[in-house]
Amino acid sequence: MDEARLAREIKGEIEEATGEKATVGVRDSVAILSGRFSSLQNVVEAGHIAARSGQIRGVVEEINYPGKVPVLLPQKVSGELEGRSFDVVIVGGGVIGLSIARELSRFNLSIAVLERHDDLGMDQTAHSNAMVHPAVVTEHGTLKWEMNYRGNPMWDEVAADLDVDFKRIGTLIVAEKPEEELLLPLVTEAALKQNDPMPRELERAELDEIEPGLAPNVRKGVLIWNAGIISVFDLVLAYAENAMSNGVHLFLNTSATGVSTENGRVRAVDTTRGTIRTRILVNAAGLYSDVIAALAGDRFFTIHPRKGETVIFDKTYQAARTVLASVSMAAERSQYTKGGGIIPTVDGNLQFGPTAKEVCDREDVATTPEGIQALLDRFGPVLQRLKPGYDPPDRGRIITQFAGCRAATYKEDFIIEPSRRVRGLVHAAGIQSPGLASAPAIAERVREIIVEEWRPAEKTLFEPKRKQPEHFRELTARERAELVRGNPLYGHIVCRCEQASEGEIVNAVQGRVPATSIDAVKRRTRAGMGRCQGGFCMPRVLEIISREAGINRERVTKCGGESFILKQKTRED
Repeated sequence: MDEARLAREIKGEIEEATGEKATVGVRDSVAILSGRFSSLQNVVEAGHIAARSGQIRGVVEEINYPGKVPVLLPQKVSGELEGRSFDVVIVGGGVIGLSIARELSRFNLSIAVLERHDDLGMDQTAHSNAMVHPAVVTEHGTLKWEMNYRGNPMWDEVAADLDVDFKRIGTLIVAEKPEEELLLPLVTEAALKQNDPMPRELERAELDEIEPGLAPNVRKGVLIWNAGIISVFDLVLAYAENAMSNGVHLFLNTSATGVSTENGRVRAVDTTRGTIRTRILVNAAGLYSDVIAALAGDRFFTIHPRKGETVIFDKTYQAARTVLASVSMAAERSQYTKGGGIIPTVDGNLQFGPTAKEVCDREDVATTPEGIQALLDRFGPVLQRLKPGYDPPDRGRIITQFAGCRAATYKEDFIIEPSRRVRGLVHAAGIQSPGLASAPAIAERVREIIVEEWRPAEKTLFEPKRKQPEHFRELTARERAELVRGNPLYGHIVCRCEQASEGEIVNAVQGRVPATSIDAVKRRTRAGMGRCQGGFCMPRVLEIISREAGINRERVTKCGGESFILKQKTRED
């Protein structure tokens, strides 16, 4: 079919489905949508309609609608990186960009990672549920599915090398009624079809060992045992530290604002801190990966942010050991999201989430009363039915909530490929859930692309191991006493909820990737993550950051930018 005719067909489908007047063009198998619509919902529906055509490889959406938030590039703040040169520049310091950096550090390449925030993994990674999904949750035959099933089994080795807490707790799907028991073999069949390992079909005695306290009517279940949970805060830091040990350079507070090309090749990246020369640019910019693609002259997709909200319960409420679901709940998947779940964390908290809602703003991380209630309404009754011996999961047990946006394209699939228009540009874009589970496989795929094109030599010395700092709360009494003798600061407990010591906080502030905000310290030490959420320890953490980083107390922030805690002195000390 010629592209003009394809454009007319897409236009007709959009207008019939939404009632909106769309302008549609197709060029090089890319659909370009423009016009003015009445709502974001209709815009997203139009994008998905265009993407459904097997002849369309990407959708560029330029439709105006009420509430649309434009993307504005940040201004240059300094020239300190001007003239620097690297073989590879990676845009994005989340789990994808950092896993790629570590993988490429196996070769004799000079590598730089640019991260726009003052800390790592601040967008999708930090706002994820930290779950390593099994492949059964993804659509068979997509690139997303391939990366998921390849990536999942890699985590045992990756987590061991990086010394990051990782647990395969499994997803447990149980039948509440005799008729539902007949559906359990279909779960096993689906998992095998998706290239997951053989699940375990369990009778009641085995269920009691894995998930004690199930309702008496629950007699059978299926454990998809390769589902895992990991500490994402430790993970991004571990990836960065290991990559840096192997020669990678990390630049925080640095945004890419332009890409220079010459004769169809990448030559340089303009940043807020000066222009950096490079011959290979890896686009791992997450929510802004379409912006980077456009800056490089290879715009063929648009990111539409999909927000998810999550609630976290106090550690005293440990009502599930596995990712727990009933047969009916497991069947409730919507078209473009896995629908969230009842998920434990590696630190002993239980979480509900995430929700899934299309939003106008990529920076929308606001939680809402409606989002929290939706989670309680959806997962609370399921947990009460499956675990009747536990109190209901109400608002009084929630200690915090968070939200983040996922970088969805209208094709709803990953993009991991070299540019078809610009040599030296490699996309690792459109990475939404299960991006965390897929990260090691995505890094390998990017490595294969670069090795095939550029043939870099492997290093004779590559160090795959990284040792995590000791956490005071995890030590025995004897180990604690020995640590305090060597450094008395470990004897000063700053966060009582999480038993985080001053020694750990000082190490975090002075670390290889320094923690210079309240939340950065929280992510490294858990100071402020307990029941009081920093109500007791935040002032002390602020003082330590000010002292150790040489920052005036009035300039210490909660989470970077202008999120200052203190305004001015009210009296002299």
